[in-house]
Amino acid sequence: MNPQPRVLPVLFATLLIDMIGFGMVFPIIPVLFTDPSSPSFVLDGYSKGMQFLMAGAVTALWGVTQFLAAPILGQLSDLYGRKRLLLTGVGVLGASHILFGIGVELGSLGLLLFARAIAGIAAGNTAIAQATIADVTAPKDRAKSFGLIGAAFGIGFILGPLLAGWIAGVSADPAMPFWVASALGLLNVAFLAVFLPETNPQHVVRQPFTLWRSARNIRAALEDAHIRPLYLASFLYLLGFGFLPPFYGVFLVNELGFSAAQVGMAFAAVGVCVSFAQLVVLRLLTPRYSERAIVRVSMLMVAFSMATFSFLPSVWMVMMMIPLTAIPQGLTMANMTAIISRAVPAERQGVALGINGSLMALGSALAPAIGGLGSAVFDIHTPFVMGAVSIGASWAVLFFVAPRRAAVPAS
Repeated sequence: MNPQPRVLPVLFATLLIDMIGFGMVFPIIPVLFTDPSSPSFVLDGYSKGMQFLMAGAVTALWGVTQFLAAPILGQLSDLYGRKRLLLTGVGVLGASHILFGIGVELGSLGLLLFARAIAGIAAGNTAIAQATIADVTAPKDRAKSFGLIGAAFGIGFILGPLLAGWIAGVSADPAMPFWVASALGLLNVAFLAVFLPETNPQHVVRQPFTLWRSARNIRAALEDAHIRPLYLASFLYLLGFGFLPPFYGVFLVNELGFSAAQVGMAFAAVGVCVSFAQLVVLRLLTPRYSERAIVRVSMLMVAFSMATFSFLPSVWMVMMMIPLTAIPQGLTMANMTAIISRAVPAERQGVALGINGSLMALGSALAPAIGGLGSAVFDIHTPFVMGAVSIGASWAVLFFVAPRRAAVPAS
C-alpha cells in the first residue's frame, strides 16, 4: 500500500495540535504579566509600564527564535529526513509547555522566558511541514496543499485560546492549560511516529546548508530591486498587524477587566472571523475583483480598526470591532501573498515564499518588542496606534511605490 496519500491528513492533524498549544498562550500571558489581582501574577514590584514591556518581551522572544530556527530546521530535514525532525520539533514543543507550566506554578520569570524561546524553536515545524508537502505533491497542486497549513493555523487559533480560557477558568489554575497542551504534545509524537511515513528517504538536499538562511532571505529581499517594494509593503503590514496578538489580551484585561476565559473567547472570535474571510468572503470577492483592488480597501479597514478600537468607551463597541478588524485581515493576508506570487516567475516561487516567511517571522519578533517598549513609555493604546501607522505605510508603499517598481507577472 502506498503510504503517501495519508501524509497530508497526518500533517494537518499534527499542525492543528501544534497550533492549539500555541493559541493557548494568548489568554494566559495578560493574566500572568499584567494582572496583579491574579494569584499567578509573576511581576510583583514591577511598574505597570514594565509589566507591559515584559508581556511584549515574552512574545518577542518566541518570534526571534522562530525567525532563527525555522529555515535551519527545514534544511536539517533535507539532511536527516522529515519525520525525524518533525518528531523532534513536536517533542520539543511539548517539553516547552511543561516548562511554561512549571514556570507558572513557581512564578519564575526566567523559566517562562526560556520556555517561550524553546517553543519558538519548535515552531520551525511549519517549515518542515512545507518541505514534506513539496515532497509528495505536484507543483500545480502545492498551493492547495499549502492551504492545509493555513487551515490548521486558523482552527488552532480558534480552539487554543478558547480551550485555555475555559480550562483556566474551570480549574482556577493558569498552569492547567499547559499541562493539557503538553499531554496533547506527547500524543502528537506517538501519532506521528505511527502514521507519518518518511517523505525524503534519500535525504535530498535542495539548498546548501547555512545557519543564517533567514538573514540571507532578508538580504535577498533588499537586493532584488524589482520586487523590493512588494516585500517592503508585506513586511510593514506583517509588522503592523503583529502588534495586535500580543497586546489585545493585555488591553482586554487591563482596560476592560476581562478574565482569562473571556480573553480566550475574544481571541476565538478573531479566529472565526479570519477563517470566515478566507473560506467564504474571499471566494465571493476574487471572481469579481483583483487582489490589489481587495487589498486597497481591506488594508485601510485594518489600519482604521487598529487605530480606533482601543479608544472605544464600552465593551460592546470593542467587540463589534472584532469582525471589522479580523475579516479585512484575513482578506489582506491571502491577497498580499498572491500579489507577491504573481510578481515573480514560476522558478522563483519557492524563493519568494521563503523570503516572505522570513519577513513574517521578523515582524512577529519586532512588533511585540517595539509595542512593549511603547506601552511602557506611553500607555496600552500605543502598540495599536503603531500598528495602524505601519499598516498605513504598507498601503502607501503598495499603491504609490510598488506599481512603478514591480509589475512583471509570474508567467
